[in-house]
Amino acid sequence: MRALGLMSGTSADGVDAAVLDCDVTPARGYAGLFSQAFAAPLLEMVLAANGPLGVEQMAILDRQLGACYAEVAVAAIHKLGPVDFIALHGQTIRHQPRAVPGFTLQIGSAADVAIATGLTVVHDFRRADVAAGGEGAPLVPPFHQRLFQADQPRLVLNLGGMANLTWIPGGDDSRALQAFDTGPGNVLIDAAVRILSGGEACCDLDGKLAAAGKVQALPLDQWLKHPYFRQSPPKSTGRESFDDRLVHQWWNDWKYSGADFVATLTALTAITVADALRKWTPDAKELLVFGGGAENPTLMRELQSALPELQVHNGSEQSGIPSQALEALAFAWLGEQCLRGKALAYGQVTGVREPVVLGNILPGRNWLELLSRLAHA
Repeated sequence: MRALGLMSGTSADGVDAAVLDCDVTPARGYAGLFSQAFAAPLLEMVLAANGPLGVEQMAILDRQLGACYAEVAVAAIHKLGPVDFIALHGQTIRHQPRAVPGFTLQIGSAADVAIATGLTVVHDFRRADVAAGGEGAPLVPPFHQRLFQADQPRLVLNLGGMANLTWIPGGDDSRALQAFDTGPGNVLIDAAVRILSGGEACCDLDGKLAAAGKVQALPLDQWLKHPYFRQSPPKSTGRESFDDRLVHQWWNDWKYSGADFVATLTALTAITVADALRKWTPDAKELLVFGGGAENPTLMRELQSALPELQVHNGSEQSGIPSQALEALAFAWLGEQCLRGKALAYGQVTGVREPVVLGNILPGRNWLELLSRLAHA
């Protein structure tokens, strides 16, 4: 079987669609990538959804995201070839697993995708984990383990909007996989660039703005006192804790240059990753970095400087899997696990009480054919 994973993350920069060949090992299963940025009006709505959102506004955004995902799915299939099902992550607009009761919400109408493509769609992956007492995130680490486990322990870092860290035991190591969100990845840097450019730029391209600035120690020390950085795993975070409003607050108190602001936010990401890694993960010698942050040379230099004991590598260059494809591939794999009814053990990752099957299934026009294939696999 071939699966198409659709992923849009907290960076809100668009949709990544990656094809996974489920009939080979995950390390050999990558079969292509198609990416599409959000149109400006949709991006504005997604960013605004971090604030108060009425039911009608959410319903409209759900359908508009669904139409976008459907457009990307059709284009990806046209470019990359037929697939048997689609795994849709959706857009996270709320993530509060420690509320009472805890909750997480990803929107983007799976029905629009199923109607547009005729294919079965697996979606809504996170809520079952939260219902069973977990954080609902991060969900990608077991896929990291299948892709990157080696003889010796290894670390994988995804620098998307948020920063997700995975410690993978060596092949003969009996210790469990460990993973958690360390805090912001690119989300604060991106917000600062939008402020400084008046909305004309959305990221620090090639880290040039940060490279032109100087890290300011006093405000950095204050920012590092954010309570999330002291919280022990299992833990996950999102725009509820690190968003544009926080960056505006810090910018209003800023006394230095704009370049210094971006440089200091870049240092914040690197230092919080390094601190979390040392506090809460066992030893390893190698760190593979994926996500948009891996393409930021200044952030990568800051990471290596903060972690002199590790070899910090661009994960895409090491593995041949594009950074943009990794999470979409992971959800394609999670979609297959759901279709096969496989309960996944995330106890050391999300803190879930018991293994659970993640995802909901929306049958498409190919559902009976897909069921037959699954039954004979």
